[in-house]
Amino acid sequence: MPSWNELFLDKKNILDFPQNEVHKFLKKIMDEFGINSEEYESLKNLKIWDQCCGAGRHVIYMAKRNINVYGSDVSENGIAYLRKRLSEEKFHAEVKVADMTGKIWNNEMFHGVIFWDALHYNTLDNIKIAVNNIYDSLIKGGMFLVNLLSSKSGGYGIGTEIEKDTFVNSTGLESGVPHHYFDMSQIRELFSGWEFLILSEQVNDYIETEYEFYKSNPFGYSKWNLLLKKN
Repeated sequence: MPSWNELFLDKKNILDFPQNEVHKFLKKIMDEFGINSEEYESLKNLKIWDQCCGAGRHVIYMAKRNINVYGSDVSENGIAYLRKRLSEEKFHAEVKVADMTGKIWNNEMFHGVIFWDALHYNTLDNIKIAVNNIYDSLIKGGMFLVNLLSSKSGGYGIGTEIEKDTFVNSTGLESGVPHHYFDMSQIRELFSGWEFLILSEQVNDYIETEYEFYKSNPFGYSKWNLLLKKN
């Protein structure tokens, strides 16, 4: 398969529209910290980190609203595309090429962190490192929006199991990439130091599908959806 870096050379692999979940997450944080979503200047007081931002759809969405936004991703091409868009549209964001396990922003502290459709693409040890780094990067009362693959997903068990519940497939766009699948006990353990505001498991069972439906599938896959808080 192409690497994550190579995938962002093809615009068909670049998502443009933000997730509705991200919009609602931002509104939740604004309400929590008393930031008026209608006041453009006051939004600069809201500091958000989009971890594994890809080509930056959520970074752009927040930068347009004058939010103090940071974005990081391991893909040099994804970050280059994001920087180009920011420059063309005359918006500002702090962006950096970085692996999810690194101490990326030194002493910067955030009101919220977004980690959408990416944290499960690693081994469990590295996922734990990333989660601990995010906890350390949040201010007291800061929130974390994240989704993770469920062990009830149709992809569970496909490919080579390199550790318990982590599989590497040899075909498709994500071949060669580890996919870790979580059950309830693993979710509870991973986020044992957090307050759960929302913990949901969205299970989608695909009964009938067209050939290679996943290439244009408008629906989600079986995942855990979490809204967490640092106390």
